[in-house]
Amino acid sequence: MLASTAVCLVACAGVAVLPLLLGTSNAFAGSISSSGLLGVVFAARSLQLLRATGTPSLPPAVLTTIFGGWFMLAPLLYSDVGFLPTAGTQLGGTVIATFGLYVTVAGVTRE
Repeated sequence: MLASTAVCLVACAGVAVLPLLLGTSNAFAGSISSSGLLGVVFAARSLQLLRATGTPSLPPAVLTTIFGGWFMLAPLLYSDVGFLPTAGTQLGGTVIATFGLYVTVAGVTRE
């Protein structure tokens, strides 16, 4: 469980910097980077609460999962993003959504 939340945290941080490193449109870079920073906040809170209590906390886990879904969808909403920013953002979103959903389901089934 700790590994899953840590993966979400690292993937959110990676997605946040990816558009800036790969040079895409300002609108896409701003949207994904700001969303990635918010994802880092929720993933870090999820990790913090899991370490403190030993059980997953649903609000940050669900919000982390939602950000993963957003990262999968967002490149399709912007025009002229480019292949690498699109692929990287969607791959990061898939990882975040998968591990975030795992933590969410574990939190629901343990309560």
